[in-house]
Amino acid sequence: MKKILTVIQLAIIAGIVAYGTVCLYVGDFTGTYATLPFLIFYYVWFVAKRNRMRREESDKSGLSGQ
Repeated sequence: MKKILTVIQLAIIAGIVAYGTVCLYVGDFTGTYATLPFLIFYYVWFVAKRNRMRREESDKSGLSGQ
């Protein structure tokens, strides 16, 4: 199940980046910059959250080992 969600996330992000790239080549700068909030949302929601959880787990394991 996790692998399917990862593939779906990659497809969505690739679609957003491709759309922004096409808009950039066409000259639609508004369309290009409109994709930026989606990419920032993705980063904050998935990547930063995962990094925070890993840091908390390593802190807990470090405390229990002492």
